[in-house]
Amino acid sequence: MTHDTRTLALRWFDEIWNQRRGETIDELWADGAYGEIEGSDEHVSKEGFRAHWTAFHNAIGNLHVAVEDVLADGSQVVVKWRITGTHVGEGLGAPPSGRAVDFTGITWLEFRDDLFVWGFDKWNRGEVMSSLMQVPLSDLRRRFDLTPRQAQVALLLAERKTHKEIARELEIRPNTARLHCQNVLRKLGVHSKADVAGAIASRPVPD
Repeated sequence: MTHDTRTLALRWFDEIWNQRRGETIDELWADGAYGEIEGSDEHVSKEGFRAHWTAFHNAIGNLHVAVEDVLADGSQVVVKWRITGTHVGEGLGAPPSGRAVDFTGITWLEFRDDLFVWGFDKWNRGEVMSSLMQVPLSDLRRRFDLTPRQAQVALLLAERKTHKEIARELEIRPNTARLHCQNVLRKLGVHSKADVAGAIASRPVPD
């Protein structure tokens, strides 16, 4: 039976995300399909998506995705969604904060013959990460005397990004990204990007 893309998209979000049904990934993912995921500059395979899906559920307890709007046109469908839950794990690269999670995003999916062939999502990862680390970007800049660019780099380092990945994401030269990384580590008083998330989350806000 052939299903319309709206029905397939709703099944994708309900079964994969809300019911945590990993089997649906295998059932809907076409051979050669790939995704473009926020925070990754590479095409994501089924295995990569499954790792991303697992990390989200590990990080966000009682995760729920509410579909707020759907726009379907032929083989493609755009979904506006809202994620809520509680930050209880380290899957997103930030130490568990116990804070409520509430953010919105958009996913663009393409289906052919009832199978997923391509997808793209967009949400404000930087603001979400700064919220989970319990520090607004403005406070992050003030606390560590960071420039606006250094604050962006600090959040990307907290996700264990390399300077080359940071360069691609911020569209700057690798050598410039490396210099920013060095300055951020120095200002945070740490020696490795593995320590950045903890430094951001634990340092008290000055009076």
